[in-house]
Amino acid sequence: MDKSRFVWGLLTGAAVSATAVLLSAPKSGPEVRSQLRATSTTVKYDLNEVKTHFQEMKTALQQLITSAKEVAPDALQGMKESVDTWQRETAPIQAKIQQDLEAIQKSMDEIQQALPAKKSDKAG
Repeated sequence: MDKSRFVWGLLTGAAVSATAVLLSAPKSGPEVRSQLRATSTTVKYDLNEVKTHFQEMKTALQQLITSAKEVAPDALQGMKESVDTWQRETAPIQAKIQQDLEAIQKSMDEIQQALPAKKSDKAG
């Protein structure tokens, strides 16, 4: 809303400035009136073009919002299902890895217990 007011203010300021310049220029009355008509026509055309662009942007934004509202829930649901499937499929693998890690840890503990005994045998 503020951007729209800014654009309208900018265009109004440009039109007023152009009119002031034309009126302060040393020209005859018919020349000034002709230039005012040309400027007026140009400003009206520019304003209509800006209005059209704003309406197109508004329509495009509304379509984007509508599409996002339709697509986002489906995409989110699909992502949730993918994560759930991944968790179900990897759970047995994770359990097996945990068992393997525990077995490795147990083996390392046994090796550590056996090493000092061998060192003490060599020392005696």
